[in-house]
Amino acid sequence: MTYTKSEFLDFIMENDVKFVKLTFCDLIGRPRNVSVLSSQLADAFEKGVTVDSVAMTGVGGVDLKLKPVSSLMSILPWRPHSGRVVSVFCNVNNADGTPYACDSMVLLDNEVKKLGALGYKAQVGTECEFYVFKEELDNGLVPFDNAGYCSCAPYDKCENLRREVITSLEDMGLKPISSHHERGRGQNEIDFENADPASAARNLMMFTSAVRNVCALNGTRASFMPRPLGGEPGSGLHLSISLSGNGRDKAADAFAEGVMRRYKEISCFANPTENSYRRLRRDYKIAYSSKRGSALRIFDDKTLLLRTPDSTSNVFTVLALVFAAGREGIENGYKLRKEGAYNDVMFNSIDEALDFADKSEWLRAQIPVVFDDVLGSLKKRAETEKTLDTDLARFEFHSDI
Repeated sequence: MTYTKSEFLDFIMENDVKFVKLTFCDLIGRPRNVSVLSSQLADAFEKGVTVDSVAMTGVGGVDLKLKPVSSLMSILPWRPHSGRVVSVFCNVNNADGTPYACDSMVLLDNEVKKLGALGYKAQVGTECEFYVFKEELDNGLVPFDNAGYCSCAPYDKCENLRREVITSLEDMGLKPISSHHERGRGQNEIDFENADPASAARNLMMFTSAVRNVCALNGTRASFMPRPLGGEPGSGLHLSISLSGNGRDKAADAFAEGVMRRYKEISCFANPTENSYRRLRRDYKIAYSSKRGSALRIFDDKTLLLRTPDSTSNVFTVLALVFAAGREGIENGYKLRKEGAYNDVMFNSIDEALDFADKSEWLRAQIPVVFDDVLGSLKKRAETEKTLDTDLARFEFHSDI
């Protein structure tokens, strides 16, 4: 259900809601929140809740305001029913109440509007892979089962976890469409139906939270790391993008060509950790194809499937950059090159991706003002990650971010 402000406040009163999590996502992909008592919610709507800009960019010193968006409220079904807790996504504003230009939700919203001005709308579907590990970590990371692709119970021991995640998501108002065991031991996938870009990004953030919490309540641990175990397949976040509007097929080709031309620049945001490149450097080249195995897959109906991103990214920012690149392709009438015409390989490390991004004037134009701060935060995270020398240490590090 989509709530108005008054309906939201009524719901809080009528359903014994004690705390409200004001939720947002920083520019490098980490979910953040500030909890307020439900009695303070009306004030939060009116005046906002102050946070330091360090929560967004990693660099502090500027006051920002979180303003709840009533239509983006979700019940947290894994929390107690007495003294309930709900989450509501927030816009990030400047202290004077104007929109913060570098809020990733604003970046994506602006790109959707620019695409709309060209006469096109986009829908996004997500396919997200993740691992489930046993709770005990004394012997390192132990997958929850030894099942394989599309296995069935009793070999697929994650089946009940996925069912509980999906019912939780439905209670939250989200719409998953399918789930199955993936190739890796303890690896799973849950897919969502197409939605507008902002809803798809928000749904993914709530989904990862639901998975982590449901697993924790069942004595297991979830990981969205791109490659938590060296001997097992990597986990990706596949983004399915479809356009509608006059001349859609031609526009989709131009959009795809625009994305391919900016692919390496987007990489450090779509794959922002060193662990990301443990997955990418083994599996992907920058190429498109109608077949499986390419970084960008183009289907007969002109649906685009971007296969390289992973869940350590900020999907709001990734989609904003992808739409900016695709729009550039449409505006310039790019012709889609032949399959196999792209010979670049993915970067071998986050350092290479960051160095490439640092030289991009196009990226600086997409993320104005704070680009250097954001890049600095990504570099700091990469430096910390380099000090970790075991799968377990990397898992604990990624669980924290």
